[in-house]
Amino acid sequence: MLKMIELPYPLTALEPYYSKETLDLHYNILYKGYVDNTNNTEEKLRVVREKRDFSNIKCLEKDLSFYGSGAILHELFFENMGPAIPTEPDIELMKQMIKDFGSYEIFKEQFTEASKTVEASRLVFVSMGS
Repeated sequence: MLKMIELPYPLTALEPYYSKETLDLHYNILYKGYVDNTNNTEEKLRVVREKRDFSNIKCLEKDLSFYGSGAILHELFFENMGPAIPTEPDIELMKQMIKDFGSYEIFKEQFTEASKTVEASRLVFVSMGS
């Protein structure tokens, strides 16, 4: 059974870069949903194995992969983020960004725009019972 990790900092710790509401959504709704749905899917797989009825195995394995990876990715995010410390990249990273993107500002703009187009998860609706 997968268990939720404790958030290693308060919900306000990532402000102003990541709002309390956004972190709360990711931890208490999305991450919890991934963990709950991973556990539910593992239970369904246990039953399938007991009954030896593998007619729905592709769907269950896909769900396990989706929910399990969602939980792991959120844990990595929570464990690798920390309170806001205003900083810029070190000189070597800055040189590479300028080489690859033309400027630090263009890198930030491209990163911001790319993050807006990341595919959203259907998890919010699943965990809310829709």
